Amino acid sequence: MQTIASSEPIRTLELNGSQITILGTAHISQKSIDEVSRIIQEEKPDTVCVELCASRMRSVQDPDHWKKLDIFKVFKERKMWLLLSSLILSSFQKKLGYGNIRPGDEMRKAIEEGNKIHAKIVPVDREISTTLKRAWWNVGFWSRMMLFSTLVSSLIVKEEISPEKIEEMKSDDVLKDLFSQLPSRYQSVKNVIIDERDAYLAQRIRQQAAVGKKIFAVVGAGHLEGIVKHIVEDKDIDHLDIQPVKGFWDRVRPLLFPAIIISAFTALYWFGGKEEGQEFLIRWILVKGTLAAIGAIIALAHPVSILLAFIAAPIGNFNPIIKPGWVAALSESWFRKPLVEDFERLGEDTETFSGYWKNKVTRIFLVFMLPQIGSSIGTFIVSKQIFDKILKFVGAFF
Repeated sequence: MQTIASSEPIRTLELNGSQITILGTAHISQKSIDEVSRIIQEEKPDTVCVELCASRMRSVQDPDHWKKLDIFKVFKERKMWLLLSSLILSSFQKKLGYGNIRPGDEMRKAIEEGNKIHAKIVPVDREISTTLKRAWWNVGFWSRMMLFSTLVSSLIVKEEISPEKIEEMKSDDVLKDLFSQLPSRYQSVKNVIIDERDAYLAQRIRQQAAVGKKIFAVVGAGHLEGIVKHIVEDKDIDHLDIQPVKGFWDRVRPLLFPAIIISAFTALYWFGGKEEGQEFLIRWILVKGTLAAIGAIIALAHPVSILLAFIAAPIGNFNPIIKPGWVAALSESWFRKPLVEDFERLGEDTETFSGYWKNKVTRIFLVFMLPQIGSSIGTFIVSKQIFDKILKFVGAFF
């Protein structure tokens, strides 16, 4: 293994007659950006690999990509969790920016400098949608909720990053220490986000050595050692592109609760008669609908969205498609389509509590989540009342 003189973490090796140079960067480091420029200008690689997937590279190359996003279509196709996760990641990264440096500027610089010398630009990362889905379905339901709440809460905190802290981010040991402190239930998330991608990035960079003679790869410092370990061996990574399927419990759970509720209503009609059953049916409709509507009102939803949240809430437990949050958000995205400036201001608006309501993008997600929460609270309240009533009937009967 050779070494190119550099103040940054860098590895250079010969593979199948090709020279591969891998630079480890901190995504918000001016030194990393400068080093990317220097190496490309001096070494003149024929191939520049960047730690981006194809979709993210399109976004980097097309600064107006937000103009083409149809958020109504996103909700219609039920891809809101994926978009929300991507927005959380993007917004969180923007909060870590230092001065005028944006996260990923070193990747933009690599593409820019590579194009100047007519190098082949190759995105070598796995599609972000695949990574997010593999991470999400590798943990249990409650761990997903805790992980998601941690991600959301991270948006509220504005973290000032010093130049010294940025340089520490280039240390592989620091990143290993960070993941070693995660609870064991998140180990599978770390495996997907770091370990799997180490192997994926290594193989994709290795593949370029078969067609190019001088390869330069720009990756996050946390991946550097993992890539160097994997790149020496040709590996099959097709299985790392496979999106997980829902487990047995994930498939059964949506059907189990409706069956329990229907059985409970049947028992009410059986023990308490038609009048008792109708009373609780009306209570189910009013309590769930009202709490879902209150959630939409808190989110400052459009009046039609509020009405639809009320109507959908009592049905949502029995129909996987008609959920109050989904229906309300779909309505909201139709009546109040976000502007380009809303997407551009995501990082800034999410620094304040009021900003979530001010920004049309985040407000749509509030309209998505708050009616769901209200409806779930209503489900708990009325379900408890129903089962308490059934227990009284059963106790009296025996």
